Amino acid sequence: MEKKTLIITSSFDRTCDFLISRYQHIDFFRFNTDDFFNYQVSYSEDGFILKSNDGAIITSYTCKSIYYRKPAPQPLSNIIDEKYWGFVHRECMSFIEGIADSFDGFCLSPPSKMKYADNKISQAKIARLIGFNIPEFTIGNHISFEDNSQCKKKYIVKPLASGMIITGNKKEIVQSNIYLNHYPDDNLKYTPIYFQYYQNKDYETRVTVVGECFFTVKIVSNNKIDWRKSNNNIVYDIIDIPEIIKSQCLKYMKHFELNFGCFDFIVKSNIWYFLEMNANGQWLWLELETGVKISERIIRMLDRDN
Repeated sequence: MEKKTLIITSSFDRTCDFLISRYQHIDFFRFNTDDFFNYQVSYSEDGFILKSNDGAIITSYTCKSIYYRKPAPQPLSNIIDEKYWGFVHRECMSFIEGIADSFDGFCLSPPSKMKYADNKISQAKIARLIGFNIPEFTIGNHISFEDNSQCKKKYIVKPLASGMIITGNKKEIVQSNIYLNHYPDDNLKYTPIYFQYYQNKDYETRVTVVGECFFTVKIVSNNKIDWRKSNNNIVYDIIDIPEIIKSQCLKYMKHFELNFGCFDFIVKSNIWYFLEMNANGQWLWLELETGVKISERIIRMLDRDN
């Protein structure tokens, strides 16, 4: 029996639209978690069974691999009392994550491993142990400027976890910004914040690692704080990655037991400064902008005999 590749994602995931359209020789089963109610799902001593409304079925025995992409909660307005939404969403995500984490075959990537790898404190500790250059940082609910020299430093503030705020059908993205030290520190005490020394740069790089394959893209941006800002002028270019950085990335990936990761670096005077690694980062736009074959490598991993 020909086995299928299970994609765990959401109905608005354009990356999966692209993969399914381009690689039609792969038998995909797409599980859109925001349409959870349109599937029959179960897990027992025989493993998982997923059945879609169109009659397609995938089980633990007919699943060749799992691509854990971008699951999203299902809308519950006018269905369940709002006070129960959080409970229902947590129950669904516990089930969904359990399917991926318990699968005996190849999964790109198990959510439990991604959750550990995406923690900014874990990242900072391991990055330093491996030997990455890291801009000075502090994570906490306050920042102390003990002398004038500290006050003259410029800091970036960015989210410690997800930067997405969802209100109803609207999404707000919290991005990196310059910290204004005249802002009342008292307002910071309710949540931890990632403070990072502003490192001057010649350019940034996004290094996408799939297995032991590297796709390194140089990003030159008019916005020197966060190139993801809207109305920004960006130039992309494929470049080589220094062997020392490549080796450090592989050690980093090995520690977190991952086969996929997106590293962000700042480069100044040929010195590479580690910013962060996203264990489930976006990559399609780089392929469309530069032609790097990230999707081809991902498909090879998902379609291989494990």
